[in-house]
Amino acid sequence: MNQTPSAPLILPRGPRYPDSFEVLIERFNEKGVGVGTLHALIGPQQQPRRYRVNVRKAIPGDRVRVSVEKARKSELTCRVEELLEPAASRIEPECAHFGFREQPGKGCGGCGLQMLGYDDQLRAKHGIVARLFEQAGLPVSLLREPIAARAPFYYRNKMEFSFGDNPQRDFALGLHPVGYRHDVLALTQCMLESEFCSAFVPAVSAAIQALGVRIHSQRTDEGFLKNLVIREGKRTGERLVELVTSSNPHASLEQEELPAEQVARAVCAVIMEQAEALGEPFTSAYWTQHHVKKGEPTRFIEHHMHGEPSLTEQLHLPGDHVLSFEVHPRAFFQPNTLQAEVLYAQVLKDAGLLGASPQERPSLVLDLYCGTGTIGLCMAPYVERVVGVELRAEAVENARDNARKNGIENAEFFAGDVGEVMGSPAFAAYMSQGSEVVVVDPPRAGLVPAAREQLKALAPARIVYVSCNPKSLARDLADLIKRGFRVEKVQPVDMFPQTYHIENVALLTRIA
Repeated sequence: MNQTPSAPLILPRGPRYPDSFEVLIERFNEKGVGVGTLHALIGPQQQPRRYRVNVRKAIPGDRVRVSVEKARKSELTCRVEELLEPAASRIEPECAHFGFREQPGKGCGGCGLQMLGYDDQLRAKHGIVARLFEQAGLPVSLLREPIAARAPFYYRNKMEFSFGDNPQRDFALGLHPVGYRHDVLALTQCMLESEFCSAFVPAVSAAIQALGVRIHSQRTDEGFLKNLVIREGKRTGERLVELVTSSNPHASLEQEELPAEQVARAVCAVIMEQAEALGEPFTSAYWTQHHVKKGEPTRFIEHHMHGEPSLTEQLHLPGDHVLSFEVHPRAFFQPNTLQAEVLYAQVLKDAGLLGASPQERPSLVLDLYCGTGTIGLCMAPYVERVVGVELRAEAVENARDNARKNGIENAEFFAGDVGEVMGSPAFAAYMSQGSEVVVVDPPRAGLVPAAREQLKALAPARIVYVSCNPKSLARDLADLIKRGFRVEKVQPVDMFPQTYHIENVALLTRIA
């Protein structure tokens, strides 16, 4: 197989839409998009130029003919016209919908790496993180091999499917192709959540279409159906379905205009019937009106339609500890239950809470960016006290509720910006007491500068940094090194097989 770069391309001007050329894919970028290099000689003077070429659904080793979709300075965004020479690692994807979106029935946005075997996916993710570490000046030797997921398919506990229309304007229930906000790819299967879900989506799509209920249009704000959300308790077997519609007061049903509630009840009845027909009924059902109007705050108006008011899910932790969580339609819960247990066990290990005697364990752990308190509650059985901080007040209320339901009395949660709360008088007692261990699990943007400075002031013996974004993690680790901490190791944990996403758990210690 020819893996040598192509000769420079002679062009009268810089490449632009819809120019076509061949390129060899060399690596992935941080978003799992294939990257190659175009060498060109531009204009009458044949000025040498070098362009970075980003090609979705292409992998290192592929030689492809691409066409330009977008050109910006030295960067080109392209689509594959033809796969000229596939990489040795390329495999046939298992899902019928995976592939280039220009092909009928393909281009689903749910997966990005199904053309790679799972071991190759892990190597690719390790390479993505390693490259970001190199760019931040961090030694790649800090990076451990990723911990593989227990199951590379059917692992998610939540999927949100969209009602819409395909390019032919036919009724569709499925997922948006990458880069498309309005078009929906009608799914006949989906291998991300469960075999039940894979069979249920096409069946319920046909049944709802037969009712004649209109899809909501973002362009005109007319119509009714927006989303169908399916949650599953991987540990409990419970299932919750949520029908999300517009907040329009009326909707059409079999060509008759009726009150929205009447139409929603008819659709929910069909949803329940289809689940029963598959032998796996829902234990809970909701209808949620999504109110979006210019000049008004966005609201979700929930109506409990059937069964239990929430879904119960569990996390099984080392030492036979089991935590239960009540999951409501708007609540956040890690989308991969079984791998979340692996992630949190890694946090417990790096925090020094496993294999240590009660005397050796830290008395106080701070859980910053605690969300609904999952990590803090997982640590609570192993320490004297956990204190969590989270910006969103509703998440803090969920954390407190989860603590009560699990009989956990040694966890306390504060609402507010992490940087501001840590500097507030109410938090001064914890700042003065000091914490031997601080766990941070920030959003994708990473730690704000104020939080990094306050971590320096706290000077904990250990920081356990949980990150969903290796780019911001690399930046923050480089900054924390300057503030007196040493990075001991970084452990990737694969939470989302078939995608480029990779979680990382970094262990830092204070330099004495």
